[in-house]
Amino acid sequence: MTFSQTTLPSKSKEIALLVAAVAVVYCGALWGTIVSIDDAAIMRFYGSSRLSLLDVLRAGEGYYYRPLIALSYFLDARIFGHSPFLMHLENVLIHGANVVLLYLLACRLLGTAVPRLPFLAALVFAVHPVNSEAVSWIAGRTDPLAAVFVLGSALSLCRGAETGRARYTVLSVLLLLVGVMAKETAILFVPASFVLLFCWRTLHPERCDRFRQQVTVLAGLYLCLCAGAAVVLASRLGGHNSAAKLAAGVTGGAMLHGLDSLVLFLSVWGFYLKKMVFPWPLCFAITSVSPWYAVPGAAALLLLGCARKRSPWFLLFCTGAFFLLPAILVGVLDMTWTVVAERYLYLPCAFFSIAVVGYLHEVAQRLRLRPMAAPALWLLFAAAALSTVQRTTVWHSNLSLFTDTVSKTPDFGMLHNELAAALATSGRLAEAEKELEVASTLRPSELVQGLIRRNRILIRVKMAKTPQERRTLLLGYGWDRVRTDPDLLRILRDEDYAMLRHASGGERDSLASELIEVGDRLYAETGDTLFLYNNGQLHLGRGDEARALSCFARCAAAPEEAFYKEAAAKLAARLGGKQ
Repeated sequence: MTFSQTTLPSKSKEIALLVAAVAVVYCGALWGTIVSIDDAAIMRFYGSSRLSLLDVLRAGEGYYYRPLIALSYFLDARIFGHSPFLMHLENVLIHGANVVLLYLLACRLLGTAVPRLPFLAALVFAVHPVNSEAVSWIAGRTDPLAAVFVLGSALSLCRGAETGRARYTVLSVLLLLVGVMAKETAILFVPASFVLLFCWRTLHPERCDRFRQQVTVLAGLYLCLCAGAAVVLASRLGGHNSAAKLAAGVTGGAMLHGLDSLVLFLSVWGFYLKKMVFPWPLCFAITSVSPWYAVPGAAALLLLGCARKRSPWFLLFCTGAFFLLPAILVGVLDMTWTVVAERYLYLPCAFFSIAVVGYLHEVAQRLRLRPMAAPALWLLFAAAALSTVQRTTVWHSNLSLFTDTVSKTPDFGMLHNELAAALATSGRLAEAEKELEVASTLRPSELVQGLIRRNRILIRVKMAKTPQERRTLLLGYGWDRVRTDPDLLRILRDEDYAMLRHASGGERDSLASELIEVGDRLYAETGDTLFLYNNGQLHLGRGDEARALSCFARCAAAPEEAFYKEAAAKLAARLGGKQ
């Protein structure tokens, strides 16, 4: 596979073409939806006005500590108001940055020996359909954001090997540390970085006079990093019991033994390799992997064992394979809601792209396939790009996403529940009821059973004809459930206000009391001073000026941008003057 050196003569033109390819392929992703799985929860959590920057950066009670990704969502809320268009644009821009970084890394590794390979490797990564989930899903941002710093770290490491200057190696480690703050699996670049250095030395044997010095500096920095991480981890766990609890939480009690573990490991490994080569069908939720994938998984391991260990393509493949290890572990231990996920392939895909393009170039030269190589390659790029474009359109609505996912994973109750919610939002209530019925027959978890019950109530509320009927349904669902659900509280609030217009006497007083309690809970949940202002009006309507003054005064003391601040201040001043 040989390409003319007169085409695309400068890096700037090649970078411009790569950026254009990302823009064309992923422009449809900008109109993606807020997915009901994870995206909606991100909006609620980081959109809370009570959440501070310190809260975002502080380690929580969970097993993950990802302050960089948390900071990005926090800034999305504060700067962009969680605009879906702008949040999707961020994901596309991050992917574009990774494509450029991969191109620059490939240039460092491959040099000028074959000038078209870096461009082709970056183009494979840019349009590969397997990356569409990580780019199109707002909650999938973790992998692309971590990749920015991993690829930056790899680029700096190669620069250090090229110049012999330790400051580039130090920068490489610092960038990696930042990447770990986006997703902890970035730490796998620690062993991968040594493999990458050996790959660089293999590709540049004439420049390895300071290679040993770079390896020594890198090893020393990693030892310091490990010592610091051990101290932090020890203080975080706080004893053997905590450590055991963490281990139990990670494994989830799903650890297999013996042959079963080996078959599952090989199946997941083989499945991911197949996805890299042939990503179709693309699916958001993959809940099982056929044991037959153990056959290509075992075959791939045998081929790797027979490969030339000093081949740069073998070393680059191994670099990418390090980032597959956590994904395989997740599948073997059943640690997440899906056994495998396409978004986990984002970082491995970057290094595999360079390895595969380089290897195919070598094979094409050896077999003298030059006349057929270029047309076949561009046809493959076109097919991959069209598939990615089509896939981004699936993410335009929850209805299209979950219709597609349920058709490919029909035995997962959680997905039928999500599809039912999407159908209900679209006004297709009868179809939504049917999906919930299917979901309830698929042995859903206790959590999903609760979601099914909730969605059934929401559908019945939508089908009810009067505020009284809707209110009765909500209260029949259970006040303990309603009081902890902001969406249900808002619906109850709307129905209470609708009934309050025509109520009188004791009924009016009872509705006002309920509205005040609902408003207090919604204010505690959201920090929106509108609820305080409305509660003040309700207290005022009941003749309780002291409590009305308290509500208006708290509303008036809110930040300058708070809703109803000015009106509340006037009412507080007027009521305060009476007392």
